[in-house]
Amino acid sequence: MKLPMSAPSQDPGWVLCRARRHDAAAVKALFWKLHAFNAGLDPRFALTEDWEAQLDPTLDQALGGREVLCLIARERGTGQPCGFALAAIHRDAGLWRHHEWVEVEALYVAEEWRGRALAAALLARACAWAVSVGQPVVQLYVTANNERALRFYRQEGFQQTQAILRKVLT
Repeated sequence: MKLPMSAPSQDPGWVLCRARRHDAAAVKALFWKLHAFNAGLDPRFALTEDWEAQLDPTLDQALGGREVLCLIARERGTGQPCGFALAAIHRDAGLWRHHEWVEVEALYVAEEWRGRALAAALLARACAWAVSVGQPVVQLYVTANNERALRFYRQEGFQQTQAILRKVLT
């Protein structure tokens, strides 16, 4: 399924598409960079030793179904990966009236590509996908001290709806 994306007024230098099997290694490399960055903000976001094996089923779902979306951006000409997004339909317990939404589980743009509207394009495509699968709400988590990401998501129309508080006991 092709996802809509408005044509930019000039070539942004990257190509954005739904990830395929041959993109899995590039997605994993970008995912690792994202979580290395997040772990620098909060060490509790560090990945486990077997994180790649844990990510594989999610990538398999994204490559073959309607429940998960994985997008990858590659530099035009070289094909080098420069960003990705992972979104999935989230289902909460049936106790709640509103128990389904799309959650953007990961969004990352390589440092040298930041500030070029790639994050906005990835997010717009994830939101368009959400609508296409009948989900009118998109949510995401941001590390509390990631000010740049918080600013970006607010500019894209996201609003804080709750806060997660943590107390480490050991």
